[in-house]
This record gives sequence, structure tokens and C-alpha cells, in this order.
Amino acid sequence: MRKLILAGALAGAVAALGLATALAVENHPQPTAQPRALPAAADVEWGLARNYPGDAGLQSDSSVVFFEDFENSTVADLAQRWSTVNNKDGKVLSFVADGPPGGTGAQSLQMTGTKGLNNGGYLYKTLDPGCDQLYVRFYAKFAPDAPYVHHFVQLGNEFNPPPYPMGFAGSRPNGFDHFTTALDLETNNYEAAPPGAWVLYSYWPEMHSWQTDNGGPDGRPNPYYGNVFGLLQPVQAPRGEWICLELMIKCNSAPDKRDGEEAFWVNGRLIDRWATGTHTGTWFRDKFRLDGVFNTDPKPFEGFMWRKTDALKVNYLWLQYYLEGVYDLRPKDPTITVNGQVARVEFDNVVLATQYIGPIATAADTLKTGWDFDEDGKYGLGDVYRMVKLRLADPQDPRTDYNGDGRESVTDVVGFLLDILRGQVRQG
Repeated sequence: MRKLILAGALAGAVAALGLATALAVENHPQPTAQPRALPAAADVEWGLARNYPGDAGLQSDSSVVFFEDFENSTVADLAQRWSTVNNKDGKVLSFVADGPPGGTGAQSLQMTGTKGLNNGGYLYKTLDPGCDQLYVRFYAKFAPDAPYVHHFVQLGNEFNPPPYPMGFAGSRPNGFDHFTTALDLETNNYEAAPPGAWVLYSYWPEMHSWQTDNGGPDGRPNPYYGNVFGLLQPVQAPRGEWICLELMIKCNSAPDKRDGEEAFWVNGRLIDRWATGTHTGTWFRDKFRLDGVFNTDPKPFEGFMWRKTDALKVNYLWLQYYLEGVYDLRPKDPTITVNGQVARVEFDNVVLATQYIGPIATAADTLKTGWDFDEDGKYGLGDVYRMVKLRLADPQDPRTDYNGDGRESVTDVVGFLLDILRGQVRQG
């Protein structure tokens, strides 16, 4: 009889919550033409870091492949942990007494670009072996008068990488040599305030050229520059405050598949994710147009074939602040202050991991259960409803991994509901 009651309750809840819709999304992903707006603060996605308040001990987690908090360091010490340190004339890198909220450190790394002397600097880290899926979470703080940015932080692959970064601007990867994506900033025709609006900037074997309408080269030099994946509603990068940023690349599962992905989060909120069917638009020249006059034949985004051999894996992080050509750029709004001589950004709490990391957590954040989604102090159908909504918004939202197997699926929703009915909800 108890099994019949549970089965009846499950069937009723599935119908009431629209789980059939979730199942349909699971089997047939529905493209959306417009990326989600920035969620409310209550919708922060906690990740691996939630288990380590203040990031203390996070470096020991089995999912973490690299950790850097810039504590107990001199600039010279950085070369012991990073493959290359770019600090022209010793005037780019320094430490300052500052750090992100929730962190326990006493200092952060500052990169300073100076017009006429340098174009900024970088730290570069290679990994051996690489990973099929990799996340980098870091904190950044732009100076209150910082200018625009040419290039920012990048994850990627280079076959048999040297210990220093290589430039591939102008050419397309062949599937056996390299791929890359960067969390970058755009001026949006100078409508965005400095340092810019967040975008993804990617090189892969099926990228498109700027030279012709159909995205093919026409014989002129340098046919391929990074394809920009922007938002219909741009998200502005702030100045003068710490930002938690996270970038992810997931390699395609087989050389002939386009199931690779890229995504990024700001302050623990998913801003954009590009995977098969997540957006609908039209390729025109080197951009996938989500709207406007060039979106003439809307189709679901095909996904990424990052590589044509499983031997290529994500094997480097390029933490850079590259400023070539930006010192003299100004936004359309003349009231916005820009320092055209000196540009500064701080970095801290850099983590590479094979799982989503999320923002620095406090002890109070860690003590909260992960399944009381409506925060009413108990478990009920309202929590299951919220879990379904989270899955519909993002089928890979790590907050919905109820069974803890590292995958987000309808099985998590069903298991959560059954455990509520049994009164045996697992701890988050």
C-alpha cells in the first residue's frame, strides 16, 4: 500500500510540476534565442568552494588541479608555480594589501599597464595531463578609472605546449593543433563603459571568417580572428569592486561530434552557455547573430567540435591583462572617467578544477542545505518545483545534482521527490 501511495504522489507531483516538460528538455533540448538576464542574488550557484569556507583547504580537493592565492609570495616566487611570468622591466606585477569578500588572504596580485612602457602582463600555466572539461574561477578588481581591455583570461589547448603562450591570431585551428576560448570584454561600439561588456572569444576548427558573408576566407591574409559570442543584453563589467568570474570549456566527446561547450559565470550566476541548441540564430561572417537584419535563417547553434582527436585536452590557463591599442579609446558617454596613461587590475583566488567551483563561501553558506530551494526551513513540493525550474533554465545547473554523481538529469528530480516523500532527504 505504501508503494501505491508513493507512486500516486509521484505521478501527481510530476503532472503538477510539469516534469514531463523537463523530460522533453532532457531528450530534446529546446533552443532559446535570448540568453538569460542576470539572476537575483538568491540564485547564486554554489559549487565546490562551498565546502571550503574562505577557500581554506580547497587546494586539497581531488577535483582541483591548480590553486593560487598569492599569499606568502614575492613576484620572483611566482615563477615556481607558473610556467611563464610576464613582468616587463619589473613594472607590471606587484602585490597589494587587498582581497575579495569572504577570502582570508592578506594580499592580491596587481597587474599594471603603462602607456608607452608596456601593454600589461600575464601569468601562464600549462597542465600535464590536460582535462576534457575544465573550469577556472578567479576574482578580479579593475581600478575605478580602468580603460577598455584588449584581451583578458583564456583557457585552451596547444599540442605539446611550450612553457610560454603562442599567438595564433589570423588562423583557424585544424583540430589537431590547438583550440581556445577567452573571457573577454568588448566596447560594443563604445556604448559599454570601460573596461567593457563580457563576451566569449573563441578559436576552433569550425570557426567562421570575417572576410565573406558565408564565413569562408577569400584569399586575403589573416582570415580568422576569434569569433565573438556576445549577449543580446550585454552585462557590464564593473570597476572598483571585486568580481567572481568563472570560465568553462567542455571538449567534444568524440572527434566527429559537436557536443563541446563553453560557459561563464559572474558572481556565481550563469551569464551565458554555448552548447548544441542553447541559442537560435544565423551565422553571418564571423558572428552567430541572435537578432537583427543578419539573422535571416535562424537555426539552433550547432555546438563545438573543439578537437578532431581525443589527444587534445584543455591544458593551459592564460591569466592576462593585455592592453595594446586601448589606452586612447573612450566611451560615448563623456562623463565616464578613463585613465589613458595607467591601467590596473587585481587578481586573487585562482582555481582550476574539473568541477564547477563557484564563489568563495562563508561558514554560514557552508552550513546551509542545498535542497531547501524556497528557504522555508522544510522540504516539500515547492522545493521540487524550484529544482525543475532551475533545470529548465539550465539543464546543467550543478545545484540540481541531487544524487551527487556529477551529472544533472531528471533522475535527480525524481530521487529528490521520492526522498521527500520518505522523509529521508540527503544533506547538501
